Amino acid sequence: MDLTIRTSQSGSELNIWGSEKRRFVTGGVTIDSSEVSADGDGNKLLSIGQPLGYDAVSGKWEPYVAPVKASKLFGTEVANTALLITALAYGVIGNSIKVQLLDPSGNNQALAVSISGDTIVVSLATSAEGAITSTAAEIAAAINAHLLAKQLVVASADVGESSGEVAVAAVAATALAGGAAAGVEPSVLLAENVDCTLGDQVASAVDQARVIEERLPVTVDDYLRAALIAVGITFA
Repeated sequence: MDLTIRTSQSGSELNIWGSEKRRFVTGGVTIDSSEVSADGDGNKLLSIGQPLGYDAVSGKWEPYVAPVKASKLFGTEVANTALLITALAYGVIGNSIKVQLLDPSGNNQALAVSISGDTIVVSLATSAEGAITSTAAEIAAAINAHLLAKQLVVASADVGESSGEVAVAAVAATALAGGAAAGVEPSVLLAENVDCTLGDQVASAVDQARVIEERLPVTVDDYLRAALIAVGITFA
């Protein structure tokens, strides 16, 4: 098997292959043109290396759209209180996680993190006078160190211009939002450039190959990488 990385192009198509050994899908794949986004000129173009997934309802293949992790921003950059909480899991499951910044209503309270049902409860530290003293940076560190919370989310106080060095305000239990599942599970890569402007197209695709990651037309995140490796597509 030849694993040499090549830098040539075949015609107008970028050579994405890290090996000459690859397996093509028998009969090709029918691409659902209605699922292909048009560019500024109205053309529906897909590049070689585009990940595709099969839609059992339509019986066609469509471009993979990456899933999104749910998240929530507490505080603000301007006030230097920004705290970003992001679910570890991709998809809508993260939308069910809640975070509460609780004022313990007592003096000299220590910062503490606990889990109550679907809510990560951060009991904020207070001064001798009962004022909240916990900063976003301290809260992020506490969440990321908590045995259970760190399995659900990752917290960061480094948000834009904010480093989270100012004491935060209490916040009621608030759900993370924006988590979305992948449209289709990616399982093949296009083996040619395809123009779907005029309708559905049948194209060649591979389900086993070695590819040069930097030349694919999409960003390979950990979700996509795992899905493609599972079907036999590896990376040079």
